Amino acid sequence: MMKNLLIFPIVILLLASCSTTKPTASQRTDTRRTNSESQLTFINNISVTPGESNTGSGTSSGKNDYKADYTVSDKNSSNGSIEKYSSLQFKYAILTNAPVEQLRDEKLLNFMDEWYGTKYRYGGTTKSGIDCSAFVSMLMSSVYGITNLPRMARDQYDDSRHIGLDELQQGDLVFFHTVAKKKAVSHVGVYLCNNKFVHASVSGVMISDMNEGYYAQHYVGAGRVR
Repeated sequence: MMKNLLIFPIVILLLASCSTTKPTASQRTDTRRTNSESQLTFINNISVTPGESNTGSGTSSGKNDYKADYTVSDKNSSNGSIEKYSSLQFKYAILTNAPVEQLRDEKLLNFMDEWYGTKYRYGGTTKSGIDCSAFVSMLMSSVYGITNLPRMARDQYDDSRHIGLDELQQGDLVFFHTVAKKKAVSHVGVYLCNNKFVHASVSGVMISDMNEGYYAQHYVGAGRVR
């Protein structure tokens, strides 16, 4: 009888100790919260999850309200090296669908971000409204120090050294005809990379793709002023 009385509390202690080997409900909740907080959220609700593939379209009109994942394409990059890229580099890597390490011009990124989403106004030159040629003139002056660019898009085309599509580099100008059936230059933007360009469209300052139907059909040519 005494032997049974000694065994009974030992069994109770063993049974009680099993519960400590399983995570509690609060522990599981904390784990999920930690995983959620590892996702970085940048400007305009664009979210970037390091190490996942890009699911963004790479093109945007107006302010962005979508979520996209992105990964560093550099094969030599480690998980720690992602910290060397700024939030603006990730944001515009998503918008241009380009490798984040390709977007190194912080001055250009800051200028675009300052004006991104500004509404269009013909003849406008301020944050309350701006047209395409004024936007290009301000960008070229602020980012590249070119202050003698003509005001009108057609004059900017005439004043630039014409180049082919295969020669396009960041900072080159791209020209389009947008007025009825006329082939004369009436719209201009600044080339970025990966067939993307930034411009003041009727939807506001945005990034578009030169391969999109409208722009592909209305493309006139490209010019270099740098």
